[in-house]
Amino acid sequence: MKKIVLMFSLCLISLGSMGQEESKVAFDAGVDFYSRYVWRGLLFTDAPSIQPYMSFTKGGFTAMAWGSYATSKNYAEIDLFLSYTTGGLTFNLNDYFTEDERDMASTDFTEWRDSLTNHLVEASIVYTLPTEGFPLVLMTSTFIYGADLDSDLNQNYSTYFEAKYPFTYNDYDMAVFIGGTLSKGYYANDAAIVNLGFNAGYPIKVTDSFSLPVNMSLILHPYNKDVFFVVGVSF
Repeated sequence: MKKIVLMFSLCLISLGSMGQEESKVAFDAGVDFYSRYVWRGLLFTDAPSIQPYMSFTKGGFTAMAWGSYATSKNYAEIDLFLSYTTGGLTFNLNDYFTEDERDMASTDFTEWRDSLTNHLVEASIVYTLPTEGFPLVLMTSTFIYGADLDSDLNQNYSTYFEAKYPFTYNDYDMAVFIGGTLSKGYYANDAAIVNLGFNAGYPIKVTDSFSLPVNMSLILHPYNKDVFFVVGVSF
């Protein structure tokens, strides 16, 4: 499995290096504060969460680290992302690592045995339609290794599909989205729509030279019959 991940990573790095020798490396960093942590329709913690990130980009190649830390409960996550974008296509290799809420001090980041690891390795492809005025974004992703196991400790290879339509209305950046899975696994116990909702973002002016980006999402998980209204602020 490690050989597959290494080969995929080297492929992304090679693609990102082709024809990009003269481009500069761009660095970005920031932190978001969300009222709760919801991802793909799943609630990971209902406590307010601090989510820092930093990224390096050269040409179409991006490496990023992202984390989420609950303010009042034992939840911590750190994720590593590797991606390459060309035209409307983005290829991603992601590693999600969650610390054990029951005993966070004993969680081993270096443990990679599939029956014991808290890592989830995912490969995904994102495609943005080139149609003028209709920038539909399509995404498919599959967990290819890690803590996505069935009762017999076999990989589920849980796969998630999503379609998102972003648009602007009265200076608000908005999007509607729908996501689901085709089989039993990480997201649901059957084929189901698991992530349906609406997102809106708007910069709130604090001073003449500083605005605070605010993001709001209304999210429905139809299979679990859950609904969330999440608010976030970016710094």
